[in-house]
Amino acid sequence: MKIYAHRGYSQKFPEGTKTAYLEAVKAGADGFECDVRLTSDRKIVCFHDRTLKRIANKPNSIAASSLKELKDLADILTLDELLDLAIESKKDLLIETKHPVQSRGEIEKAVVALLDSKRAEIKEAGIEIIVMSFSYLAIHRLRKIYPNVMKVVKYRFALWVNNDSQVAVNKDLVVRSKRAMRKLHARRVFMWTINDESDLQTIKQYADINVITDAVEKAKRTLKPSASI
Repeated sequence: MKIYAHRGYSQKFPEGTKTAYLEAVKAGADGFECDVRLTSDRKIVCFHDRTLKRIANKPNSIAASSLKELKDLADILTLDELLDLAIESKKDLLIETKHPVQSRGEIEKAVVALLDSKRAEIKEAGIEIIVMSFSYLAIHRLRKIYPNVMKVVKYRFALWVNNDSQVAVNKDLVVRSKRAMRKLHARRVFMWTINDESDLQTIKQYADINVITDAVEKAKRTLKPSASI
């Protein structure tokens, strides 16, 4: 079982920021999780939403803004910067490409190109990097150009996961479908977003499940008490 910091240590620090990821390292996370989008000048940024509205109360669209414009308005981290941090701190990384977007498959190409450019550093750090998406078209594209791909599915679709060796699923799967959990038993499972103590206690019975959480310290204290810092 590994613990991945969802957009960094986002329970206590601004999500997706360098501070949130640095604090996740201090808290003992095994890896990071991020969402990625392309800016108007084709830079990859770690940002979940389509616009800055929720984070910075600005209407600016990520896709229609340059990296400089976004950095002037909010604390924006590029994937290049996060990748360097993951390599330096030796943390695994889950990268989710967001869809639908106007640039379509360009985000997957850009992400894989960046990973290829730092392949030697990634190998030397000994970290695992998985690229994932809800989009079946994105998964199809990724499987042609990158070896470590993971499908993200809503809990109600988990029964229809066929030959995928690894899959990311919503935590609601645990309480809503024991049958789906049995179907996924032979697979490598990543589950999001597990923050509540009751959910963490429930997930303890599934020792092979990897946890994606906002609450890094709480997850580590509950799931890996002997390794707590």
